[in-house]
Amino acid sequence: MSKIEVREFLPEDIESFHALHDAVFPPVPPAEMRRWMAREDVTAGVAVLDGEVVGEIPLHVREFVIRPGVSARLAFEHSVCVREEMRGEGVGSAIQDEMKRFMRGRAEVLSVYRGGERTPAYRHYWKNGLTDLCYLRTWVQAEPAAAGPALPMLPAEAIVEREREFIAVFADAFGDAGGHQRRAPGFYATAFTQLEAVEVGTRYSALVAEDVGELTGYCILGAHGRSLTVMELATRGGDLEMAASLVRGACRVAAETGTRLTVELHDLGRYRPVFEEPGFTPQPRGNMIMGTPLDWERLAALVWVPQPELADVRVELWTPEEEAIIHRPAGAPARIITVECKHEQAVRWLMSRLDLPAAYRGELLTCRGARAADIEALGRAIPFTPWEYQGIDHI
Repeated sequence: MSKIEVREFLPEDIESFHALHDAVFPPVPPAEMRRWMAREDVTAGVAVLDGEVVGEIPLHVREFVIRPGVSARLAFEHSVCVREEMRGEGVGSAIQDEMKRFMRGRAEVLSVYRGGERTPAYRHYWKNGLTDLCYLRTWVQAEPAAAGPALPMLPAEAIVEREREFIAVFADAFGDAGGHQRRAPGFYATAFTQLEAVEVGTRYSALVAEDVGELTGYCILGAHGRSLTVMELATRGGDLEMAASLVRGACRVAAETGTRLTVELHDLGRYRPVFEEPGFTPQPRGNMIMGTPLDWERLAALVWVPQPELADVRVELWTPEEEAIIHRPAGAPARIITVECKHEQAVRWLMSRLDLPAAYRGELLTCRGARAADIEALGRAIPFTPWEYQGIDHI
């Protein structure tokens, strides 16, 4: 009996890789699949049997903002599939294990956008160490009559041409938050042509607000089938009045096209109020961003903010599955602090998604060798940071 080989994708895998994808997901043209898999920031883990790909987990490596001024490389899984007759045989977990090996040094975190917390697919990621980092819920337009005036609309090509303006407005709106792919030249061209967008056939456009020809706010919309989705909303200074006008403009587009308008939001997202006013209704929480470090100490080095109180202290991390050194002093350590917690808490802390002093006070974790002042210093060293998700990042 032949043995399954689990490894990184090779160019010669493309035919059976593409065939398996199209057997599970909406088909994409061969040229599009080849273009996507040829990108330097794209690879995949594959399981191969008798020369044919029978399981695959594509990866898109992105520079992801954890908190303002701090980014890490996150390898996002997407379009995961295993040949039907081989599901439940551990193929997906074997690919996960191999990816954690070959992606080390090329990304700091393995991530995925995932929903369905009670599904086998969600449990697959959970058992492989991926932890919930934020929660999103869909809001659905309930009152089409809340439509506002017609606003100028730009096609996707114009967004790409004016990307510097869009990036500047985004930075002004979300410069104090994390939780999104870093906006850099080429971001929108990639977002509009990434594999999921090709699968679904999403058509992008943007409603814009301008002042003497200068972009001051925008609402990027994604249309597919009978659905219209707010993919990204940003205004200079986080101006809620301008954001509300853009959302009402999106409601008008939905009414005129006979489509249902939706958006995914954090419960604490800054633009949530502008969706409540025109009658959007929240659904049960759905998607979340999940992740697990590939190199705990490398990630810690990226996110650690030096604290005078901890300058000569070695800070260690202990979980039932992992041990790592989070901070190494320049010389011999005067003291050692060990943060003892569960895997999920450790992941969230290193991703700036855990308020460590609050978790300590709530007895959700323990700190061996720590003084009272150390707990606060640890919280400042890797501070909790609000995240602001944008639907355009989803893959």
